Amino acid sequence: MFKTRYLGNMIPKDALKDHKMAFISGPRQVGKTTLGKYLLKDKSNYFSWDQTHFRKIWNQNPEKILETIGTGPILFDEIHKDRKWKSKIKGIYDSYSNISILVTGSAKLDISRKGSDSLLGRYIPYRLHPFSVAESSHPPLPDNILQKFKTSYKWEDLLTLGGYPEPLLQGKEKKAQRWSRLRVDRLAYEDTRDIKVLSDLHAFRVLLDLIPEKVGSLFSFNSLKEDVGVAYATVRDWVLLSEALYYGFFIKPYAKKIKRAIKSEPKFYLYDILQIPKDEKSKRIENLTALHLIKACHFWTDIGEGLFDLSFVRDKEKREVDFLILKNHAPWMLIECRSGSKNISPNLLHYAKKLKTSLNFQLINEKKYDKHHHISNIRIMGYEKFFSGLV
Repeated sequence: MFKTRYLGNMIPKDALKDHKMAFISGPRQVGKTTLGKYLLKDKSNYFSWDQTHFRKIWNQNPEKILETIGTGPILFDEIHKDRKWKSKIKGIYDSYSNISILVTGSAKLDISRKGSDSLLGRYIPYRLHPFSVAESSHPPLPDNILQKFKTSYKWEDLLTLGGYPEPLLQGKEKKAQRWSRLRVDRLAYEDTRDIKVLSDLHAFRVLLDLIPEKVGSLFSFNSLKEDVGVAYATVRDWVLLSEALYYGFFIKPYAKKIKRAIKSEPKFYLYDILQIPKDEKSKRIENLTALHLIKACHFWTDIGEGLFDLSFVRDKEKREVDFLILKNHAPWMLIECRSGSKNISPNLLHYAKKLKTSLNFQLINEKKYDKHHHISNIRIMGYEKFFSGLV
């Protein structure tokens, strides 16, 4: 299974080849540790903070661990739980430049790398995402999308079971829903402790239950404040904490060259679409689309293909297109989510002309549909067909 994960071949060819440490972060239970172990040549080179013996040696003398390693890369899992992990890993890297190092961990690892430059120049960060339609060991680069089509996981299966390995591969919807609920419990009551001490964990858990209602809409901290019953600043801190824990992610509106554009209110999407009720299928479709697009943006950015950002466009006349991908800060691709309409969306046509995007897609619920309208430069495709040609 993990031989085909999209980062499986890239990390050895990129970070490890250039003698850089590879930092792999991502949502809880997305498969970071399994991917890290797959990249090892010697299983004895795996070290986890959860191992008592390793933790004791790591706290006393981290370099002593290297006396027992085999050939190939070494993997440190969850060491971000040690407050001094950055200085220790820096010491190992600087003293043993011939050793390839993998570090996997939760959002705390991601926060730490953003908040400090002590490891600057010594590592390359990678963000691991859930499974996607075209999951493969050789994902396309930006200039090669939609040239080859590969369906590793069906769109409808991802909508029903989500993209996380355990529920998707089990194929049982009821178990998937239970898994999702327990995952959020662990995120709320356990993972928060690695980042911040909260005064009211129950209220924070209530907040996480309320956020799925906001998916796809302009995000309002004030409405959540009223629902949860805490101060605005507290709600804002908690939502940002949920983002840091990979519960979800914001995308911001793009406003350049757009008159009367919405500039401030972002949107919020979830890494686990099972938090969205099954009967809200259109909302699940939009969220799953966002997940596929942010995965592509992160992958291309992480491997050095440029800076790719996911955004959306909306003006005060409520003309909106669901997603806009920016390539090196310039509009590159517009994506509009539709149900079954094969008529070109007037909003998509409007913004395609306005922003002069080179790629414009309207996605519909017809699996293999694919028609390119050359005059407007808009391509109407089925969701599965489109994403089978992406990352």
